[in-house]
Amino acid sequence: MTRITNAEQVLTLLRAHLERARRAERKHTAPRRARPRPLERVQQLASAEGLSETELARALIAGLLTEEFGSDLAAEPRFQSVVEDVRQVIDRDNAARTLMRRALAQLAAEG
Repeated sequence: MTRITNAEQVLTLLRAHLERARRAERKHTAPRRARPRPLERVQQLASAEGLSETELARALIAGLLTEEFGSDLAAEPRFQSVVEDVRQVIDRDNAARTLMRRALAQLAAEG
């Protein structure tokens, strides 16, 4: 039986969210809200200059977690420590770090 590591689980979650975002954008079926969705805000941040890759990675992870689990979780005091823990797991894995860089570059290009 194959063991799935935490980094692989995080990567799977990131891939699934990016794919859903791509599909929704292509179909233009996602309803527009008055407030931008968390990933839309991250896209705006990614296209802006002056933010480090670490800051953008935190924003992307927070946006994905917020979209997955809701804004109530994002309001929890421990949310930022979870975001940082996930970022560190990604940063320690070469494949995950490469995937994060690609995701950030794609968001910047689309923004």
